[in-house]
Amino acid sequence: MCKRIRMRWGAFLLLSLVMLLSKRADAHELSSNDAQPKKYCFSICSLISNEEKYLKEWIEYHRMVGVDHFYLYNNGSRDRTKDVLGPYIKEGLVTLVNWPNRLPASMEDDALWALTVQLPAFENAAKYLAIKDSKWLAVVEVDEFIVPVNARTIPEVLANCDEFPGIQVTSDYFDASRDNQVPKRNLVIQTVELTSAPEQRIERSVEKIILRPERYTSFTWPPYKCNFRNNEPAQKISKGQLRINKYVNRSRGALNFAKIKDKIRLDNRQISHDELHMVLEVGYEVEDQERAIFRFVPELLKKMGFESGAI
Repeated sequence: MCKRIRMRWGAFLLLSLVMLLSKRADAHELSSNDAQPKKYCFSICSLISNEEKYLKEWIEYHRMVGVDHFYLYNNGSRDRTKDVLGPYIKEGLVTLVNWPNRLPASMEDDALWALTVQLPAFENAAKYLAIKDSKWLAVVEVDEFIVPVNARTIPEVLANCDEFPGIQVTSDYFDASRDNQVPKRNLVIQTVELTSAPEQRIERSVEKIILRPERYTSFTWPPYKCNFRNNEPAQKISKGQLRINKYVNRSRGALNFAKIKDKIRLDNRQISHDELHMVLEVGYEVEDQERAIFRFVPELLKKMGFESGAI
Protein backbone atom coordinates (compact mmCIF):
# COMPACT_ATOMS: atom_id res chain seq x y z
CA MET A 1 0.00 0.00 0.00
CA CYS A 2 2.79 2.44 0.96
CA LYS A 3 4.66 1.54 -2.20
CA ARG A 4 1.58 2.34 -4.32
CA ILE A 5 1.17 5.71 -2.53
CA ARG A 6 4.84 6.52 -3.10
CA MET A 7 4.46 5.66 -6.82
CA ARG A 8 1.39 7.87 -7.16
CA TRP A 9 3.13 10.68 -5.29
CA GLY A 10 6.15 10.31 -7.50
CA ALA A 11 3.99 10.42 -10.63
CA PHE A 12 2.26 13.54 -9.31
CA LEU A 13 5.59 15.24 -8.63
CA LEU A 14 6.85 14.28 -12.10
CA LEU A 15 3.70 15.65 -13.75
CA SER A 16 3.95 18.87 -11.73
CA LEU A 17 7.58 19.28 -12.74
CA VAL A 18 6.75 18.75 -16.42
CA MET A 19 3.94 21.34 -16.25
CA LEU A 20 6.20 23.82 -14.48
CA LEU A 21 8.98 23.38 -17.02
CA SER A 22 6.44 23.70 -19.83
CA LYS A 23 5.13 26.99 -18.45
CA ARG A 24 8.68 28.26 -17.99
CA ALA A 25 9.49 27.24 -21.55
CA ASP A 26 6.42 29.07 -22.84
CA ALA A 27 7.28 32.12 -20.78
CA HIS A 28 10.90 31.99 -21.98
CA GLU A 29 9.76 31.63 -25.58
CA LEU A 30 7.36 34.55 -25.21
CA SER A 31 9.91 36.79 -23.50
CA SER A 32 12.57 35.79 -26.04
CA ASN A 33 10.27 36.62 -28.95
CA ASP A 34 9.30 39.91 -27.30
CA ALA A 35 12.93 40.80 -26.72
CA GLN A 36 14.07 40.02 -30.23
CA PRO A 37 14.02 43.04 -32.55
CA LYS A 38 11.73 42.48 -35.52
CA LYS A 39 12.56 43.20 -39.12
CA TYR A 40 9.13 44.79 -39.61
CA CYS A 41 7.04 46.78 -37.15
CA PHE A 42 3.75 46.33 -38.99
CA SER A 43 2.78 43.90 -41.75
CA ILE A 44 -0.40 43.01 -43.60
CA CYS A 45 -1.68 39.60 -44.69
CA SER A 46 -4.32 39.26 -47.41
CA LEU A 47 -5.80 36.51 -49.54
CA ILE A 48 -6.11 37.93 -53.07
CA SER A 49 -7.86 36.87 -56.27
CA ASN A 50 -8.02 38.93 -59.48
CA GLU A 51 -7.28 42.25 -57.76
CA GLU A 52 -5.05 43.64 -60.53
CA LYS A 53 -7.05 46.87 -60.83
CA TYR A 54 -6.87 47.74 -57.13
CA LEU A 55 -3.58 46.38 -55.82
CA LYS A 56 -1.30 49.33 -56.56
CA GLU A 57 -3.50 51.91 -54.81
CA TRP A 58 -3.96 49.58 -51.83
CA ILE A 59 -0.24 48.86 -51.48
CA GLU A 60 0.94 52.44 -52.05
CA TYR A 61 -1.58 53.80 -49.56
CA HIS A 62 -0.57 51.37 -46.85
CA ARG A 63 3.12 52.08 -47.46
CA MET A 64 2.33 55.74 -46.76
CA VAL A 65 0.72 54.92 -43.42
CA GLY A 66 3.54 52.72 -42.17
CA VAL A 67 3.10 49.16 -43.47
CA ASP A 68 6.56 47.58 -43.79
CA HIS A 69 5.65 44.31 -45.52
CA PHE A 70 2.81 42.46 -47.25
CA TYR A 71 2.19 38.70 -47.09
CA LEU A 72 -0.11 38.08 -50.06
CA TYR A 73 -1.69 34.70 -50.76
CA ASN A 74 -2.64 34.36 -54.43
CA ASN A 75 -5.85 32.36 -54.71
CA GLY A 76 -6.07 31.48 -58.40
CA SER A 77 -5.77 34.95 -59.96
CA ARG A 78 -6.15 34.86 -63.74
CA ASP A 79 -5.43 38.53 -64.39
CA ARG A 80 -2.15 40.51 -64.31
CA THR A 81 -1.80 40.34 -60.54
CA LYS A 82 1.73 38.93 -60.71
CA ASP A 83 2.82 41.65 -63.15
CA VAL A 84 1.51 44.37 -60.84
CA LEU A 85 3.26 42.80 -57.84
CA GLY A 86 6.52 42.11 -59.68
CA PRO A 87 8.30 45.37 -58.73
CA TYR A 88 7.17 45.10 -55.10
CA ILE A 89 8.39 41.51 -54.88
CA LYS A 90 11.74 42.51 -56.34
CA GLU A 91 11.97 45.36 -53.84
CA GLY A 92 11.32 42.94 -50.97
CA LEU A 93 8.10 44.67 -49.94
CA VAL A 94 5.81 41.77 -50.90
CA THR A 95 6.01 38.05 -50.14
CA LEU A 96 3.73 36.29 -52.65
CA VAL A 97 2.54 32.77 -51.83
CA ASN A 98 0.63 30.62 -54.32
CA TRP A 99 -2.45 29.43 -52.41
CA PRO A 100 -4.91 27.43 -54.56
CA ASN A 101 -8.29 26.08 -53.52
CA ARG A 102 -8.09 22.72 -51.73
CA LEU A 103 -11.47 21.35 -52.85
CA PRO A 104 -13.05 20.64 -56.25
CA ALA A 105 -15.33 23.43 -57.45
CA SER A 106 -18.32 21.10 -57.12
CA MET A 107 -17.75 20.82 -53.35
CA GLU A 108 -17.09 24.46 -52.56
CA ASP A 109 -19.32 26.72 -50.52
CA ASP A 110 -18.49 29.65 -48.25
CA ALA A 111 -17.93 27.53 -45.16
CA LEU A 112 -15.73 24.90 -46.81
CA TRP A 113 -13.75 27.55 -48.66
CA ALA A 114 -13.12 29.48 -45.45
CA LEU A 115 -12.02 26.36 -43.56
CA THR A 116 -9.81 24.90 -46.31
CA VAL A 117 -8.38 28.04 -47.92
CA GLN A 118 -8.95 31.25 -45.98
CA LEU A 119 -8.14 30.26 -42.39
CA PRO A 120 -5.10 28.12 -43.32
CA ALA A 121 -3.65 31.10 -45.21
CA PHE A 122 -4.03 33.32 -42.16
CA GLU A 123 -2.51 30.62 -39.94
CA ASN A 124 0.41 30.22 -42.30
CA ALA A 125 1.15 33.94 -42.24
CA ALA A 126 0.83 34.33 -38.48
CA LYS A 127 2.63 31.15 -37.38
CA TYR A 128 5.33 30.68 -40.01
CA LEU A 129 6.07 33.91 -41.86
CA ALA A 130 5.25 36.86 -39.64
CA ILE A 131 6.18 35.45 -36.24
CA LYS A 132 9.93 35.90 -36.76
CA ASP A 133 9.87 39.13 -38.72
CA SER A 134 6.79 41.17 -37.77
CA LYS A 135 5.90 42.78 -34.47
CA TRP A 136 2.31 43.43 -35.57
CA LEU A 137 0.20 41.72 -38.25
CA ALA A 138 -3.16 42.78 -39.69
CA VAL A 139 -5.39 40.50 -41.78
CA VAL A 140 -7.44 42.63 -44.16
CA GLU A 141 -8.84 42.47 -47.69
CA VAL A 142 -7.86 44.58 -50.70
CA ASP A 143 -11.05 46.63 -50.43
CA GLU A 144 -10.11 47.60 -46.85
CA PHE A 145 -7.88 50.54 -45.93
CA ILE A 146 -6.61 51.02 -42.37
CA VAL A 147 -6.83 54.69 -41.40
CA PRO A 148 -4.81 56.34 -38.62
CA VAL A 149 -7.25 59.14 -37.83
CA ASN A 150 -4.97 61.67 -36.13
CA ALA A 151 -1.54 60.08 -36.27
CA ARG A 152 0.49 60.12 -39.46
CA THR A 153 1.16 56.37 -39.42
CA ILE A 154 -0.37 53.21 -37.99
CA PRO A 155 2.80 52.26 -36.01
CA GLU A 156 2.47 55.57 -34.13
CA VAL A 157 -0.88 54.32 -32.83
CA LEU A 158 0.41 50.82 -32.15
CA ALA A 159 3.32 52.21 -30.11
CA ASN A 160 0.85 52.78 -27.29
CA CYS A 161 -0.57 49.25 -27.48
CA ASP A 162 2.45 47.07 -26.65
CA GLU A 163 0.79 45.65 -23.53
CA PHE A 164 -2.01 44.10 -25.60
CA PRO A 165 -1.83 40.86 -27.61
CA GLY A 166 -4.04 42.39 -30.28
CA ILE A 167 -6.36 45.28 -30.96
CA GLN A 168 -9.85 45.21 -32.47
CA VAL A 169 -10.56 47.76 -35.19
CA THR A 170 -14.03 48.93 -36.25
CA SER A 171 -15.01 49.25 -39.93
CA ASP A 172 -16.96 51.89 -41.83
CA TYR A 173 -18.52 50.84 -45.14
CA PHE A 174 -18.44 53.00 -48.26
CA ASP A 175 -20.43 52.45 -51.45
CA ALA A 176 -17.89 52.55 -54.30
CA SER A 177 -20.55 52.40 -57.04
CA ARG A 178 -22.97 55.05 -58.23
CA ASP A 179 -25.48 55.56 -61.07
CA ASN A 180 -25.05 51.99 -62.39
CA GLN A 181 -21.31 52.41 -62.84
CA VAL A 182 -18.11 52.84 -60.90
CA PRO A 183 -17.65 56.63 -60.58
CA LYS A 184 -15.01 58.24 -62.77
CA ARG A 185 -12.55 59.00 -60.02
CA ASN A 186 -8.86 58.40 -59.77
CA LEU A 187 -8.81 56.66 -56.41
CA VAL A 188 -11.13 54.25 -54.64
CA ILE A 189 -10.47 56.07 -51.34
CA GLN A 190 -12.12 59.20 -52.77
CA THR A 191 -15.49 57.51 -52.21
CA VAL A 192 -17.52 59.54 -49.73
CA GLU A 193 -20.88 57.72 -49.44
CA LEU A 194 -21.23 55.84 -46.17
CA THR A 195 -23.48 52.81 -46.52
CA SER A 196 -24.68 49.92 -44.41
CA ALA A 197 -22.71 46.70 -44.33
CA PRO A 198 -23.92 44.20 -46.96
CA GLU A 199 -25.83 41.24 -45.61
CA GLN A 200 -23.29 38.51 -44.99
CA ARG A 201 -23.49 34.88 -44.03
CA ILE A 202 -21.69 33.89 -40.86
CA GLU A 203 -18.85 32.39 -42.90
CA ARG A 204 -18.09 35.87 -44.24
CA SER A 205 -18.67 37.87 -41.07
CA VAL A 206 -15.63 39.73 -39.87
CA GLU A 207 -14.10 41.28 -36.81
CA LYS A 208 -10.72 42.69 -37.74
CA ILE A 209 -7.84 42.21 -35.33
CA ILE A 210 -4.30 43.59 -35.52
CA LEU A 211 -2.35 40.93 -33.66
CA ARG A 212 1.04 40.23 -32.12
CA PRO A 213 2.13 36.97 -33.82
CA GLU A 214 4.15 35.71 -30.84
CA ARG A 215 1.16 36.11 -28.51
CA TYR A 216 -1.41 34.68 -30.92
CA THR A 217 -2.43 31.00 -30.81
CA SER A 218 -5.15 30.37 -33.41
CA PHE A 219 -7.89 31.85 -35.55
CA THR A 220 -11.43 30.97 -34.56
CA TRP A 221 -14.73 30.61 -36.37
CA PRO A 222 -15.97 32.82 -38.00
CA PRO A 223 -12.77 34.02 -39.69
CA TYR A 224 -10.76 37.03 -38.49
CA LYS A 225 -11.38 36.41 -34.81
CA CYS A 226 -8.50 34.83 -32.94
CA ASN A 227 -7.27 33.51 -29.61
CA PHE A 228 -4.22 34.64 -27.64
CA ARG A 229 -1.96 33.08 -25.04
CA ASN A 230 -3.31 32.90 -21.50
CA ASN A 231 -6.78 33.71 -22.89
CA GLU A 232 -5.90 37.38 -23.12
CA PRO A 233 -8.56 39.41 -24.97
CA ALA A 234 -7.92 41.82 -27.79
CA GLN A 235 -8.25 45.46 -26.82
CA LYS A 236 -10.91 47.52 -28.58
CA ILE A 237 -9.55 50.75 -29.99
CA SER A 238 -11.66 53.82 -30.62
CA LYS A 239 -12.55 54.95 -34.12
CA GLY A 240 -11.00 58.27 -33.15
CA GLN A 241 -7.60 56.56 -33.21
CA LEU A 242 -7.80 53.83 -35.84
CA ARG A 243 -10.48 52.55 -38.20
CA ILE A 244 -10.93 50.53 -41.37
CA ASN A 245 -12.60 51.98 -44.45
CA LYS A 246 -14.15 49.14 -46.45
CA TYR A 247 -15.16 50.00 -50.02
CA VAL A 248 -17.91 47.68 -51.23
CA ASN A 249 -19.45 47.34 -54.71
CA ARG A 250 -16.26 48.26 -56.56
CA SER A 251 -17.18 46.40 -59.73
CA ARG A 252 -20.11 45.11 -61.75
CA GLY A 253 -21.42 41.83 -60.45
CA ALA A 254 -20.68 42.76 -56.86
CA LEU A 255 -23.39 42.51 -54.23
CA ASN A 256 -25.67 45.58 -54.39
CA PHE A 257 -23.64 47.11 -57.23
CA ALA A 258 -25.11 50.53 -58.10
CA LYS A 259 -28.26 49.83 -56.13
CA ILE A 260 -30.14 53.11 -55.96
CA LYS A 261 -30.21 54.50 -52.42
CA ASP A 262 -31.59 57.69 -50.93
CA LYS A 263 -29.02 60.06 -49.52
CA ILE A 264 -29.38 62.16 -46.39
CA ARG A 265 -27.54 65.44 -46.00
CA LEU A 266 -26.34 65.47 -42.42
CA ASP A 267 -23.05 65.87 -40.65
CA ASN A 268 -22.02 62.40 -39.53
CA ARG A 269 -19.59 63.99 -37.07
CA GLN A 270 -22.49 65.35 -35.01
CA ILE A 271 -24.32 62.05 -34.39
CA SER A 272 -23.40 58.95 -32.44
CA HIS A 273 -22.25 55.70 -34.04
CA ASP A 274 -25.55 54.05 -33.07
CA GLU A 275 -27.57 56.86 -34.63
CA LEU A 276 -25.52 56.69 -37.83
CA HIS A 277 -25.94 52.91 -37.94
CA MET A 278 -29.70 53.27 -37.58
CA VAL A 279 -29.90 55.74 -40.50
CA LEU A 280 -27.80 53.46 -42.71
CA GLU A 281 -29.77 50.35 -41.79
CA VAL A 282 -33.07 51.82 -42.99
CA GLY A 283 -31.62 52.20 -46.48
CA TYR A 284 -30.14 55.68 -46.62
CA GLU A 285 -26.59 56.65 -47.54
CA VAL A 286 -24.80 59.41 -45.66
CA GLU A 287 -22.05 61.56 -47.09
CA ASP A 288 -18.94 61.28 -44.93
CA GLN A 289 -18.13 64.80 -43.76
CA GLU A 290 -15.14 63.77 -41.68
CA ARG A 291 -13.18 62.28 -44.58
CA ALA A 292 -10.32 61.19 -42.32
CA ILE A 293 -8.57 59.40 -45.17
CA PHE A 294 -8.63 62.37 -47.56
CA ARG A 295 -5.48 63.98 -46.18
CA PHE A 296 -3.56 61.13 -47.83
CA VAL A 297 -5.13 61.70 -51.26
CA PRO A 298 -2.70 64.31 -52.72
CA GLU A 299 0.42 62.26 -51.99
CA LEU A 300 -1.23 59.03 -53.13
CA LEU A 301 -2.30 60.64 -56.40
CA LYS A 302 1.34 61.48 -57.09
CA LYS A 303 2.46 57.95 -56.28
CA MET A 304 -0.21 56.60 -58.62
CA GLY A 305 0.79 58.99 -61.41
CA PHE A 306 -2.58 60.79 -61.47
CA GLU A 307 -2.68 64.51 -62.16
CA SER A 308 -5.92 65.44 -60.40
CA GLY A 309 -8.12 64.01 -57.67
CA ALA A 310 -11.52 65.24 -58.74
CA ILE A 311 -14.36 62.82 -58.12
